[in-house]
Amino acid sequence: YDNFSMKRSIAIVLLIGFAALCSAQKYYTGIGARFGKFNTGLTFKHFYAPENRYGIQIDALYTNIPQGGYTLKGLYLVQNRIKVPLIQIPLDFIYGGGIHASYFPYHKDINDPGYYKIVNGGRVPYGKSVIVAGVDGSVQFEYKIPMKRFPFTLNFDANPYFEFLNPGPEWLDFGFSIRYVFR
Repeated sequence: YDNFSMKRSIAIVLLIGFAALCSAQKYYTGIGARFGKFNTGLTFKHFYAPENRYGIQIDALYTNIPQGGYTLKGLYLVQNRIKVPLIQIPLDFIYGGGIHASYFPYHKDINDPGYYKIVNGGRVPYGKSVIVAGVDGSVQFEYKIPMKRFPFTLNFDANPYFEFLNPGPEWLDFGFSIRYVFR
């Protein structure tokens, strides 16, 4: 039994132990913060079906698209458990869709044209305070920390969206969320 075999055996035992410790754990409600490319703020997620399969997510966000604004988003979600090959870390793959409404106040004292749309490749400012509404998609990967003393989830998401009322210049947001979870 050489030194390499011993190290490999210890590594395998540790990985099996880690995988057992990381078995998928349920939670029903989580509240926390989201940090995104365009939208940052509070996030709330609640699962209401057995096995945490179906849920809702509500986000109240500050939007840093020109001059800043505010967004309220609601999503309906479907969650599936997956295991990452090789290291067997349990992740939740979450997808869904919903709606959002945003408000972008116009500040004439700031040297910026404000919220704008793209027409023929160029910026066309709305020139006033704007209310925006649209539909959203969401694809997320979530990991629940498997320790009772740290009941948190870590979440990475990609959210494509389409605005049908006063469309803006962007259509995709990426983000990272951390939530405290309640069982």
